[in-house]
Amino acid sequence: MISKGIKTYLATIGVLAHVILLVAGVYLVKHWSEQSQTLPAALRQSVSHIEQEFPSLAPVNQAVASVASNLASPSYFWREFDTKYWPSVGPDWSSSGPEPEPIKPASLGTLWVSDEQSFEKALEDVLPGQDIVVKKGTYFFSSKRLNISQITPSASRPVVLRAEEPGTVLLQLDGLEGIVINQPYWTVSGLTFKGVCPTPSDCDHALHIVGDADHSLVQNNVFIDFNAAIKVNRMANKFPDNGIIRRNHFYNTQPRDTSRSVTPINLDHGNAWSIDRNIIRDFIKSGGNQVSYGAFMKGGNEQGIIENNLVICNSTSRKYDGYQIGLSLGGGGMEQENRRGQLTFEGDSHTVRNNIVLHCNDVGLYINKSSNSLVNNNILYHTSGIDVRFAQSSAELINNIVSGKIRERDQGKASASHNLILSPDYLTEKQKLDDWFTSPAIGNFSPKDDAIKAKLTRSATEYPVTAKGDSISDFCGNPINVQDTFAGAFKDSQNCFRTTPDASGHDASKHE
Repeated sequence: MISKGIKTYLATIGVLAHVILLVAGVYLVKHWSEQSQTLPAALRQSVSHIEQEFPSLAPVNQAVASVASNLASPSYFWREFDTKYWPSVGPDWSSSGPEPEPIKPASLGTLWVSDEQSFEKALEDVLPGQDIVVKKGTYFFSSKRLNISQITPSASRPVVLRAEEPGTVLLQLDGLEGIVINQPYWTVSGLTFKGVCPTPSDCDHALHIVGDADHSLVQNNVFIDFNAAIKVNRMANKFPDNGIIRRNHFYNTQPRDTSRSVTPINLDHGNAWSIDRNIIRDFIKSGGNQVSYGAFMKGGNEQGIIENNLVICNSTSRKYDGYQIGLSLGGGGMEQENRRGQLTFEGDSHTVRNNIVLHCNDVGLYINKSSNSLVNNNILYHTSGIDVRFAQSSAELINNIVSGKIRERDQGKASASHNLILSPDYLTEKQKLDDWFTSPAIGNFSPKDDAIKAKLTRSATEYPVTAKGDSISDFCGNPINVQDTFAGAFKDSQNCFRTTPDASGHDASKHE
């Protein structure tokens, strides 16, 4: 005989179990229908909601979380990160490698820098047509805003700030912003910038490019431990246009515990910028709203290009809370009165092409109030896909390989054709792209065999060339012709993804 007390106990447990199943079921259906999530992801989010509303049910929640964990086949970056696996992107500091953009000898001579005082003086005294060349060493600047000369350079007489030997100069910055560039035709090359602030909110920008700083060129550098390492925005109603951010390496060594924007390349207002062949990784935000981006263009700018970048939201095996987004047109948004021309959109006529984005716990590309966007030939691996959001947003999506979904949200408009959409396995979250490429979890996207190569060609349409005479190359550095037909970020992966670090290759992470 079962005692009355035990019967009451079992009945109570049964009622609680049914309540839990009912509540969990409501959340599961909600996530399945609204977000097209996998079963493990929906279980995890249901647990999170139930924990908030029913904290007393912690043991049952733990059991549901365990089920989600056992079902999932996790994908993560499982080896130590090394830039030498990707020779076509990031800085090239090898003695044999050419500068990404050849630097001509200074027409009016060189200012040599060997200590902090001479560095600051050179920035303020340099004349158009001169180089500032920094000798090997570590330079420390505390609570300093480093201002530049106010004598205006030109295309024929630019100013170049560079390391004598690329990769041997470390600039340690303990302050809100480092070098403020408000003049045109400045080049910054071959330097390592490292934020060393005890409080993450105090290290915001390494370079702040503002106002009249048209035709800025930032190339072949490393940026470590900043919230928004490069910030571009207007000043006194003047706008920095036509800049280039090329072959740099951006990363943080720890999540940023700050309420400030965490976006290694934070580009507001400036028109016709190019973000090209950079490595952008580990930009996790643990403070504030916990939303971070690898790079974005917003604030009413136009005609920007984001191409051939390697973006890894999280290059570790650890899972982090918050929302890590790969690339964005529109970012988190800006009030209309603060946008360039007070426009109704965040961006117009931008192009996102030939990028590889992986390991983001949110979307790989977020289009937020950005119109007439062209998104072609990107690879998004282990992300939730692409969101096109709000009535101002319109995008043409062609020849992309997407592990996830393409979603139109809040009246956003997406015209999608010839894309390969390979959602993760519903029950296990296994990435289907693992069957297509050599080792995508660690960034090796060489097709596994000729049959896969043929599929990538058959599924695609002709590469969209936006302007006559436009010179374009793919992620691997191959020139692209008008009739080329391929899906994803490259038409040929030969010599693009190294399986072992090559001693003769570059290593932009070594100098920390």
